[in-house]
Amino acid sequence: MSQVEIVKKISNYLQVDAGNLSQNRDKVVTRTLDGATKVSGFSTVVSSLAGKFRNLEEECLIRQWLEYCSLYVNPAVLNSNRSHLRILLEELNDYLATRSYFVGNCLTLADVAIFHSIGNSMESLQNADKEKFIHLSRWYDHLQHMDSVRQGLTLVNFSSLRIVR
Repeated sequence: MSQVEIVKKISNYLQVDAGNLSQNRDKVVTRTLDGATKVSGFSTVVSSLAGKFRNLEEECLIRQWLEYCSLYVNPAVLNSNRSHLRILLEELNDYLATRSYFVGNCLTLADVAIFHSIGNSMESLQNADKEKFIHLSRWYDHLQHMDSVRQGLTLVNFSSLRIVR
């Protein structure tokens, strides 16, 4: 899934107009509103969709994860470098070992962005890998059962794993 497609999914989740989305030759996503106003870069475009956050701490943490997504979870990078993918999945798995969500105790924009960014990678994992990344698998399985997050994407099979929801 390209960054433009991810931004469209996030826009649908937030129920806001994405405007005109495009990517330049360097694969940088750009959002154009009203034919004139432009914002560029994944985290900037997604932040422009978000509107208001609950508080400054939540805003900073969500922006941090969006930047992480832009730099490290970019599907173009993941598809071309399997060792990078393994390291990334290990990092996300370790982070979720003691958490249900990436920011706070409820679903946020950070979760939705990461969910759609790693979706193709999660689909391609073998069961042994899904078990190795058990915390990430638990989180992904939980989110994929929310229609507003999954938005018609194919369900990833975790049925043979021992995952507690």
